[in-house]
Amino acid sequence: MVAEMSQRDSGTYLIREPLEADASDMGSVHVRAWQAAYRGIMPDAYLDSLSVDERATMWREWLASPPRQRFARWVAESAGGDVVGFCMVGPEGGDDAAVGGQLYVINVDPDHWGRGAGPQLIEAGLASLVDAGFGSAILWVAPGNARARRFYQRTGWTTDGTEQTEEVLGVVVTEVKYHRELP
Repeated sequence: MVAEMSQRDSGTYLIREPLEADASDMGSVHVRAWQAAYRGIMPDAYLDSLSVDERATMWREWLASPPRQRFARWVAESAGGDVVGFCMVGPEGGDDAAVGGQLYVINVDPDHWGRGAGPQLIEAGLASLVDAGFGSAILWVAPGNARARRFYQRTGWTTDGTEQTEEVLGVVVTEVKYHRELP
């Protein structure tokens, strides 16, 4: 889809497309990020039960197939070669006919929060959405996730206050919608 963006050296982190071999790191990032970001928002018992192996298997299966048209996925790799974050973008709601894009997920290992991986992943994701022909994008975030909400606002997203309740990987959460115009 975006061959010229298959790998970007964005400064501190190498932003590149994920490989199946990245699934274990992605599983670890996923669990650590959720346990840090959603404590007090999602039930502790749920967060404590998250399994790195289960999440790695989920990502391995997902990465085994190429992304659909107008979808993109990126990882942030540290100088040491570890995947410390990832994001996925595509058409709003996963609908191939959608006119707007969506940031489906962005997770960064808590040890790398505030070090630039998140903004670099957002940049790559938004560039992919622009390349796919989208003029705007949305994302959904838990209202109680103040850190994420500040991050999104700093990177140009605004909320209109729209809320939804959705099941996310086994737990029901309330989410608030953010929007951003794309260049």
